[in-house]
Amino acid sequence: MKDESDSFKRVLETATERGSYLWLSVLPLKDLGFILNKIEFLDAIALRYNWSIKGTPKQCECGVKNDLDHLLICKKGGYIIMRHNDLRDAEAELMKEAGGRNVSVEPLLIPTRGDHLKAQTTKGYQARLDVAATGIWNKFERTFFDIRVTHPNAPSNKSKDLKKLYKSHENQKKRFYEERIIENEKGTFCPLVFSTTGGVGEMCERHHKRVAELISLKRKEKYADVMKYIRTKLRFTLLRSLLMSLRGTRGKQQYREPCHISEVSFGLIPEDPFYEA
Repeated sequence: MKDESDSFKRVLETATERGSYLWLSVLPLKDLGFILNKIEFLDAIALRYNWSIKGTPKQCECGVKNDLDHLLICKKGGYIIMRHNDLRDAEAELMKEAGGRNVSVEPLLIPTRGDHLKAQTTKGYQARLDVAATGIWNKFERTFFDIRVTHPNAPSNKSKDLKKLYKSHENQKKRFYEERIIENEKGTFCPLVFSTTGGVGEMCERHHKRVAELISLKRKEKYADVMKYIRTKLRFTLLRSLLMSLRGTRGKQQYREPCHISEVSFGLIPEDPFYEA
C-alpha cells in the first residue's frame, strides 16, 4: 500500500509541474506541430499518469520485462539520443528566433591540455557541447548549453525529490564543462535539464524566460504569450519523441529474401479439385 501511495504522489507531482500540461490545453494547430492523432493522444494520457501502454510487447528486445518506465530508458533503438537531439535543435531554433548570433549546434571546444583544470572537468580533444550562441545574456558574451533529459520514474530516480533531481543533473554538467568554458572559451555555461514528464530545471527555466523576453521585444508581443509558446513548442517536441519510443522498433528487423516472380500464383481460382471441369 505504501508503494502505491508513493507512486500516486509521484504521478501527481510530475503531472502538476509547470508546462507539463500545456499539450492538453493548446489548440490543435497543425502548422505549429501542436497536433496528435488518436493513438498518440491515448498514449500521452497513459504517459502522463504512468499507466501501462496497451499493445506493447511484454518483453523488450534487450531481454528485460517491458513496462512504461523501461520503454523510456531502454537504449535500444536510438530513441534516447533522438529525444535529446530533437530538443537540441528546437533550442537552437528558439535562440535564432530571439536574435542570437553565431548560433551553432555541437560546437567543438578549443583544445586544451587540461593541466590547469580540475580532475572532473572534461579535457577531451574533441569535446563538444550541444548549442552555443552569442548575445543571449550579454551582447558580446558567448554562452554554451548542454542538454540532458532524465526520467523521474526510473528506478534510480523514484526516491529523489524532483527539485533535487534537477539540481543534481545541473551540478553534474557544471562539474564536467563549466570551468573549461570559463577558462578556455571565456564564455558562460548553462545546463538545460528536462524531464520526460515535461518539467525543467531551474537554470533551464531561467534561460527560457530570457529567450521569451528577447523574442517579445523583437516581435513586440506579450511576454506571457511568448513564454507559453516556448513551453508548448518544447513540450510537443519532447512528447513526440517519447511517443515514438513507446511503440518504436527495437533490435534488428528480420530480412526476408524476395521470392522469384515464377513462384507467385496469379490465379484467381484456388487450385482445388472442386473447381475442375
